[in-house]
Amino acid sequence: MEESKPYAVFTIAKDGTRHKIDATSIIIQLEEEEIEISVIPPHPAFQGKLTLATGSAIQGREQERGLGTQLIIEPGAANVIHITPKKNKNT
Repeated sequence: MEESKPYAVFTIAKDGTRHKIDATSIIIQLEEEEIEISVIPPHPAFQGKLTLATGSAIQGREQERGLGTQLIIEPGAANVIHITPKKNKNT
């Protein structure tokens, strides 16, 4: 089977310069929740797509699953989507 190739990842400094970093994923923390963006596709067929996971789905953090977390995806401008992690609550 073909191996997944990591995407190129950069930080952007305040002056606009790009700095390449060596990473397997990027985690964005939004209050108590996290969204992980893997820079290595989970399967070669996913090359060219971003895979998002919340804290409870991040490898090695399964113990946080609890009631789980869902990603709320809302459209924004023509080229924008808003992604918000929300913990599922008992009702």
